[in-house]
Amino acid sequence: MQVPAVIGERRYTGGVTSRLEEHARECDERLTQAFTLLGKRWSGVILGLLLQGPARFAVLARTIPGISERMLSDRLNELTRAGLIDRTVLDGPPLGVVYRLTESGRAIGPGLLRLGEWAERYMAPAPRPRGRQFAGAGAAKRRKKA
Repeated sequence: MQVPAVIGERRYTGGVTSRLEEHARECDERLTQAFTLLGKRWSGVILGLLLQGPARFAVLARTIPGISERMLSDRLNELTRAGLIDRTVLDGPPLGVVYRLTESGRAIGPGLLRLGEWAERYMAPAPRPRGRQFAGAGAAKRRKKA
């Protein structure tokens, strides 16, 4: 039995099947490849930022909190090899690199936006980091005096 899934206006059934007697599902290899690439940390965030327009490497590095320059470079290279991003080296001075989405990268935009809407509706917000609490000897003495 095929379980149709509607993506946009097209019906997608190519490989997503369900055998009711076995309760097993098979997944299309293309879908597995897409989630392997997009499921890597930062990939979706980078694509989401580039949906807003082209950006220099330095701007992306400043805009994404917590990503190292090496990780950003690795992810940008992967997304470029996958055909989702174009990389343009700018003549200097100063030298620079601008990244922009390809047609394929822009085509993923509506799906990313829908995924964001889903996350906003169904996922709990990330816990906010608390300020550092120092409970050193000085803090204990201050509490005793109070």
